Amino acid sequence: MLKKFVFIFTFVIAGCANPGDETVEALNTLEFHPGTMSQALNSTPEELQTLHSSNKEMITRLTVEIKAARVDNLRSVDVFDNRYGIDDVFQALTRLEEFNELNNTYLKNQNKDGLVQIGKALKPIKEKTS
Repeated sequence: MLKKFVFIFTFVIAGCANPGDETVEALNTLEFHPGTMSQALNSTPEELQTLHSSNKEMITRLTVEIKAARVDNLRSVDVFDNRYGIDDVFQALTRLEEFNELNNTYLKNQNKDGLVQIGKALKPIKEKTS
């Protein structure tokens, strides 16, 4: 009887979790320290554009995934209710916006190291959700 209860309880708890929760938590706990704005002398514009596009695709995909899982069906009263953890969701979306702006800045400044750093930081989160 106890085994059945544990099994059912586990199933109910897993069913209550939102698909975007893991991504939100990973983004909110991500340690990322922007590097210095140094230009890479050996980088071609095509290489920088490829890194930028790859990062942009990851950022867009994560943003869409979080919005679909946690924001699209959100009622306005839920925004102010702390029980739903929506503040964590908006914090994660804000971090993604910051990554997007930083990605654009690194491309503008031709900072290959920065573009690579963003890709390395977001890749594990993207792979987790794939």
